[in-house]
Amino acid sequence: MIVAMTARVPSQMVSTPAFRRIRARDVAIALLLGLLSLLVFNANMRSIAAADSFAARYLPFSIWQNHSLTLNPILDLVAQGRKPPSTPDKTYNAHWIVKVRGGDYVSKFPIVVPVVLSPLYLPAVIYLDRHGSDPLLLDKLARIMEKLCASSIAAVSVGLLYLLLRRRTDEGWAAILSLLYAFGTTTWVISSQALWMHGLAQLLVIGTMLLLTGPAKPWRVLLAGLLCALIAANRQPDAILAAGLGIYGLWWAGRMRALLVFSGMVPVALTLAYNVMLVGNIAGAYAVHVGVGDLNDSLMGGIAGLLFSPTRGLFVFSPFLLFVPIFFRRIAAEQPGRGLTAAVGCSMIVQVLFYAMIDWRQGMSWGPRWLTDMLPMLIWMLPPVVTALLRSGRAAFGLASLAAVSTQAIGAFWYTGIFDMPVISTQGPDRMRPAWDIHNAAFIAELSHPHVRADLVVDLTGNIDAVNILPAGQAVGAEAGRQLEILGWALTNNHSPADVGVLIDGRQLGGTRDFFGRADVEKALGQSSPAGWRVTIPIDHITPGEHLLAVLVRATQGGDPRLLKQVSFLVPEDKVAVEHVSDLPSAARHARQMLANDQQAGGYWLTSYTSASRFEQPRLELNTYLNAVMLDVASPVAEAAGVSDMLAGARQFLSAQIEESGLVRYHGRPDAPTIGTLGCAITPDSDDTALAWRVAPSDKRELLQPALATITQFRRADGLYQTWLATRDKYQCLDPGHDPNPADAAIQMHIFLLLDRVDKPAARSLCEALSKKAGDDDIWVYYADAPLMPTLRLADLEKAGCVPPVPQSRLQSDIPGQDIWVRAAGALRQMESHAGSSETYQRTAQLLKDIAADDFSLLSHTPPLLYHNDLSATIRRFYWSQDFGYALWLRLYFENELMRSKLACGSKQECGDK
Repeated sequence: MIVAMTARVPSQMVSTPAFRRIRARDVAIALLLGLLSLLVFNANMRSIAAADSFAARYLPFSIWQNHSLTLNPILDLVAQGRKPPSTPDKTYNAHWIVKVRGGDYVSKFPIVVPVVLSPLYLPAVIYLDRHGSDPLLLDKLARIMEKLCASSIAAVSVGLLYLLLRRRTDEGWAAILSLLYAFGTTTWVISSQALWMHGLAQLLVIGTMLLLTGPAKPWRVLLAGLLCALIAANRQPDAILAAGLGIYGLWWAGRMRALLVFSGMVPVALTLAYNVMLVGNIAGAYAVHVGVGDLNDSLMGGIAGLLFSPTRGLFVFSPFLLFVPIFFRRIAAEQPGRGLTAAVGCSMIVQVLFYAMIDWRQGMSWGPRWLTDMLPMLIWMLPPVVTALLRSGRAAFGLASLAAVSTQAIGAFWYTGIFDMPVISTQGPDRMRPAWDIHNAAFIAELSHPHVRADLVVDLTGNIDAVNILPAGQAVGAEAGRQLEILGWALTNNHSPADVGVLIDGRQLGGTRDFFGRADVEKALGQSSPAGWRVTIPIDHITPGEHLLAVLVRATQGGDPRLLKQVSFLVPEDKVAVEHVSDLPSAARHARQMLANDQQAGGYWLTSYTSASRFEQPRLELNTYLNAVMLDVASPVAEAAGVSDMLAGARQFLSAQIEESGLVRYHGRPDAPTIGTLGCAITPDSDDTALAWRVAPSDKRELLQPALATITQFRRADGLYQTWLATRDKYQCLDPGHDPNPADAAIQMHIFLLLDRVDKPAARSLCEALSKKAGDDDIWVYYADAPLMPTLRLADLEKAGCVPPVPQSRLQSDIPGQDIWVRAAGALRQMESHAGSSETYQRTAQLLKDIAADDFSLLSHTPPLLYHNDLSATIRRFYWSQDFGYALWLRLYFENELMRSKLACGSKQECGDK
């Protein structure tokens, strides 16, 4: 059969002249082939990346901007939501990152690719410097640059391969074989799609061979030595290929072989310096993490798998390459280049044997990725074969080539990697079996879904708005157990994404393809695509402590996931068992235990908010306001209630929120770790600034005067103080109503209480101004439907000698269930302003019993409504706190008991049971 496919060639025809010289026409054709390849490589308008290329994608930016080869400045981007290693001997699931001595992080893989390509990144770096350092913009540019650089390297290798083939064959066959190399091998799906090490390896191999097939001149020898050594530095297993080329190069260089060796020592020395000085291991980071589990237990099985398995076989994905081993005798008989052919042939055999001893499944990637680097050598061997083929042989070669190109086209437009999971995840003695299952072959399995749409250029916008821990049964449709609720929004090119995935500590535990409208996003961006998403994840199996949460977004189904944002969140320890309520003293212990359970590790309590005036589907946020009023209401009875330690933690938290300007923001400091999950970097305001300075003043007392000066700048002509301490054009994270900077009545009360301590004249002026406006609707903005806090504050104002004539209608609530809390506040106000009586005690005790009934079940469906946002704003929000309910109950209970102790109850205990 072999004889029938080839012509009989007389022995004297085997000896042909030396390698042909390259002409200008050849260079022109090479350029055309390179440009054609570049267009085809980018026709799918997407990248087919993997973890191996993440560092190469982003590191050039860090080299320019941070002048560093470590990953520390870009760690989050390179990790892509996975958890980096905590110690040098662990990898976790960001296995492409290695932690080395000194706490630095480096790429697990050699860094020749990002270093060599960094000059090409300069335009992107300049663009980024001019348009800000937004991580999402950097990620977008990095992905585009990765694809452009990878496809350009592959396209250049196609053009240079044509010039190499012209050394030994005519234009037609050189062009055909170059195109087969481009589109009939993994050059298309691997090398041209992402910054694997393989693309540069192919280019270096071709460049070295092109030099070795020309005359040995000093500059050629220098360059050949440099490129040959770079092959090994770029990817350690390719040291085998470099050795074959180097051995031939020593013969080719003749008397200049010392020059060849000297130039080769340059990249070798630089690589060793990087390995020793930064990585801490002379063999590099990759060698540190190669273990016994990476080895294969069958050499022959490995060879067969590398060459013939349906999932990784070289001759399955590129069947035309079978003509190399079939006609190896004819190849060996070709006189010109026999030495080079023998050298590269031996090196390829050794490399296949080397790979056969390792787990040859090659991770999640398309086809025979490991053998990509030797493709130029295999193509180099084909000219003696194809030029001697008869019609039947050429027909067979043509069919094999068509099959190869079709296979690679499927990879370029359909490959997602999801069908690699059965191949690479199986463990045990039969772990290689799935790799031999034809149903797992990517070029068959991937056709079960539509081709992957273009997603190379994607403008990703969005945010993680909240990360809430929901008690058992509170999540919609949730089973028993606590749930983690993640809320946010995302858009890709101003359209709804294909899906959102949520990773916890690098493991994807949830996701959604359902998106809903977000009025705030629509208003801000001027588009109507559904952007909001909500994901809930059971967390009872997650250990208490800090965890990493990341959200990945895909613009298209099967496309590349993009990191939207990552944050840390805390899973609290299991709650302490809470005592059931049997009487008022047990209710006090119950309330104290609930406050202890709800207080976060940072010393703060969280606030619930809803979109309507009903406590349904609440979400959580962190704000300074609740913690300030918790201190206000509970401090007078802290020792008696046993909450002193809790309040000390809250006071420490609140004091730390005072910034260098002396101002305080509603969600705390803008650099706090909770920003983005439990709040946003909002504009400073007079309300929280006044509250914080009064109940938790900073040790830096010199900051108070600048804060007061800023608050004074926003005093209106009528003597009242506005809320937001910035001009409208500098608002952050605000959705103002019809009055963008109102002067709210309760905020005036908070400012008065601070001024009464530090500036009595200013306090008197404010009291007069508030008294004149107390009945005006325009100053009841945040408490129009929430009278609880104004009722409590009036008691404080009255003690300070300020009695503004607040209409009684402002101290009543139409919201169902709030009347009992207003009554509690009224009872406390009356208790502080009037002498006690047994009737007052009995009435208050009954109120306390009503609130505490059934283990404070009232708080689960009708907690105190503290305030709401400006109801004329785009989105309405109502803010509630169960913890404030417990604190208010404790305050009222112990004040009532104190009043009782002062009464002459007599021996019959006429004041009631304790």
